[in-house]
Amino acid sequence: MPGDSSAVERRTDRNNAGARVMATDVQSMTELRTRLMALARRSLALMTACSNEESTKLYLVLPFLALLGYDPGDPREVYPEHTAAFGSDGATKVDLAILRDGAPSVAIEVKKAGAALDDAQGQLAAYFAALPSVRLGIVTNGIVFSFFVDTAAPNLMDEEAFLTIDLETIAGSGLADEETLEALLAVTKARFDAAALAEQAHVRLVKRRLRKVLLEEARAPSEGFCRHVLERIGIRNVRAATIERYYAPMVHAAFEESLVLPVVRHLRADPEAQSRGFGANLAQIAQRVVTTERELAIFAYVRRRLAFLVKDEAAFNAIEAIGYKDYVGKLTIYYGGVRKGRLFDFIEGADGYDKFIFPDPIGEIVTNNIYEIDDALRTVFAARVREIGATGQTHRLARIA
Repeated sequence: MPGDSSAVERRTDRNNAGARVMATDVQSMTELRTRLMALARRSLALMTACSNEESTKLYLVLPFLALLGYDPGDPREVYPEHTAAFGSDGATKVDLAILRDGAPSVAIEVKKAGAALDDAQGQLAAYFAALPSVRLGIVTNGIVFSFFVDTAAPNLMDEEAFLTIDLETIAGSGLADEETLEALLAVTKARFDAAALAEQAHVRLVKRRLRKVLLEEARAPSEGFCRHVLERIGIRNVRAATIERYYAPMVHAAFEESLVLPVVRHLRADPEAQSRGFGANLAQIAQRVVTTERELAIFAYVRRRLAFLVKDEAAFNAIEAIGYKDYVGKLTIYYGGVRKGRLFDFIEGADGYDKFIFPDPIGEIVTNNIYEIDDALRTVFAARVREIGATGQTHRLARIA
């Protein structure tokens, strides 16, 4: 029938159009990944030469905006020191504003390379509130770029970034996360859509919070979570002591088995995976440790922060030899070697307060402000470099040779 034929043709056209869009997205993300890697390496090489906000803005931030498709040479698009009135308190400025039709749509607050970003976030939030046209905020020190929107209330900037790009991490280990690339693609000039971006940001924030909660429950199931799953299988009115002693270990084991067994089945069904050395048994895979986003962020912070804290070239070169080893329940950051070069153990806290365990005589630091470990980190790192030697410099010279 003609009608049926026409409907089939329309569905075919829609499918073909969808396939073309997907192919375009894949190509765009591939190009973005390649350019981002090149920019990350360049920015890391220039980082130490950027000793103030202006040099950071010129040589690190503007090239990043160019990567996103904006023209730093056009003041009609990228405008420095943009001013906004803010109630009776007068005016507030932002370091850079990206303009659309003459109105700022993206606000960028810049700190010098290696500096902490907490203060900048507060300044940006004030500017964000002053101008309804601003739909995206970026806080950066030229190496770390944190992106904020207003998912909770209009023109009230979220406290949590929905996307963070760390060029140091990318330069060292690349960027394999397709979801992050998709989010970065959405803030480029060609793809920028305020409403779609806010929705995507909301989804990313919720998924991140869910992953954190589920990971915490997998590691140490709470009483409330245990009660919930026990009720789902018909077990009710259980005393708290019984849950802690008897049922919580069961829930923990069930969590591991439900996550691990599908992986085991996949490996057994995939001969290529077996030949690549992934043919592990259940007990081996259960011992595998997943490094969380927070743990990776702590590792990246240590290397970035020490580049800011150390004062001599030998110590700066030695930062390259800092590594990490993940264990069940903790992450060890070390210099040169895990045993002799331990800097501290990091234990992620469920209540926002993390534990940093440094060697004696410093001991434990429990805090929700990571900058409070600066003195201990500088002291222990300097001691390790003296004890072990400038391993980072030795490695660099070996590679050159």
